[in-house]
Amino acid sequence: MNILAISDVHEKISKVNGLKLMLKEMEFIPEVVVVAGDLTYFKNVDIALKILRKIRELLGSRVLFVPGNCDPPDLMEIKEVGGNIINIHSRIIEVGGYIFYGIGGSGITPFNTLIEYSDEEFEEMLRTVDLIHQKERLIMVTHQPISGYFDEISGINVGSRVFAKYLTKLKPLLWITGHIHEHSGVVGVDGTTIVHPGPLMKGYFALIEVINSAVKNVEIYKLKE
Repeated sequence: MNILAISDVHEKISKVNGLKLMLKEMEFIPEVVVVAGDLTYFKNVDIALKILRKIRELLGSRVLFVPGNCDPPDLMEIKEVGGNIINIHSRIIEVGGYIFYGIGGSGITPFNTLIEYSDEEFEEMLRTVDLIHQKERLIMVTHQPISGYFDEISGINVGSRVFAKYLTKLKPLLWITGHIHEHSGVVGVDGTTIVHPGPLMKGYFALIEVINSAVKNVEIYKLKE
């Protein structure tokens, strides 16, 4: 399965146009586009849906998304748009033999953003994942990063400690995060590949190739200026 991972679009839909052109040049056809939150910057649900539809229209792939902390809370209530745009927040969705599970929003911030959860609330959502059997085919998608991985701001790790706990417990195949604009990268941790594509608003995205129960290749790119 070829996956395009993006996050933190923040209404910069022109970047999706550039992404379409660059993918064509690279001859990379994504089977799934994963959007790890923050489609908007404190706008209403109509703007968020407009962006999702544009991503689907331009890239022609199924879109799986979680809302970010800057997205409207109403977006949480929308499960599907036209059958090919699917909200995976707190939902188990199987695509191409892989099991996707998402958690939107961020942890608690000093800024009182629109969708925030405590670690206790994150843990409640993660209990659903304990019921999944084929965890070697599990792909986690969270807007909030995992504590210790692509989450440092001014020397402080702001990611979720509960996510770090479940990283060890679940050992999923792949974990895609976003939220922290200062980071992008890939790291392997005890059999799990963690990918932070970086903010699409700054031109960053990740291409991921998954075959059977293995992540064969991950590359982080930046759009041409």
